Amino acid sequence: MILVIFLCLSNRVFGQQTVIYPRPESLTDVRSSYPLALLQKCEQQSNQLFTLKPSNVHTQQGRSLRQLTSGNGMDVVWALSNQEREENLLPIRIPIDRGLIGWRLLLIKSTNEQRFKDVTSAAQLSKLVAGQGHDWPDVDVLQANHFTVATSSTYQGLFYMLAREHIDYFPRSIAEVWPEFKTNANLGLTVESKLAIYYPSARYFFVNKNNLWLADKLETCLSKATQDGSLKAIFDEYYLDAIRHSDLKNRTILILKNPLLPEGTPARNSGYWFSPEEYY
Repeated sequence: MILVIFLCLSNRVFGQQTVIYPRPESLTDVRSSYPLALLQKCEQQSNQLFTLKPSNVHTQQGRSLRQLTSGNGMDVVWALSNQEREENLLPIRIPIDRGLIGWRLLLIKSTNEQRFKDVTSAAQLSKLVAGQGHDWPDVDVLQANHFTVATSSTYQGLFYMLAREHIDYFPRSIAEVWPEFKTNANLGLTVESKLAIYYPSARYFFVNKNNLWLADKLETCLSKATQDGSLKAIFDEYYLDAIRHSDLKNRTILILKNPLLPEGTPARNSGYWFSPEEYY
């Protein structure tokens, strides 16, 4: 009887938990839609033991991760993994976008397509200037492959840098590039037509190291969704059109190394990862 009472009380306490996630960086930032759909699935699967709430203000990724580390105003963040993040935070090591974040197309200024006409190798592309967020792990990956990189302190600033030709291209995930192209159509941008970049990358949900309860709920949810196919179903709902539109089979794929990928990455679990051949 005492145990039953304790469990009931525990469920009541946990049922009151609010899980704060980062509000998008800007009103035009659509990158949160898919991770939020997965979080909402986990919220429903937990029988409402937690409820989701956006942070009070628009916040850049670096600030969100610092808040998560300190346990101040943030409970879950989705981000690319690297060694530092896995040391400071608790990763749920199931790649939420099946590694699609590592498949990149080049957002460029439409009048500069000719600059890429003769590029057929990573060495040739590395001589042009890529744009990235100043606190994104991609900066280190690109630089490890001897790419020239210029950074911005804001997400939206990168599109303006591209439009003003402060950078030559902005490598964007297949999952991101098409809506970003539409949203920034007024800046005269386009998606380069014949190249793609690939480097192995894992985007996870991260929680505070002390939040074992939430980590367990998310891992249970994502494991089940991977096994029953519902994660892939949500993935396809959000990204199938973008994958097909990207036409990877007719692009030159420039493969880069990612020396920063942590050892704990579940690289051998093929069920976790996107493969272009699935969609040919």
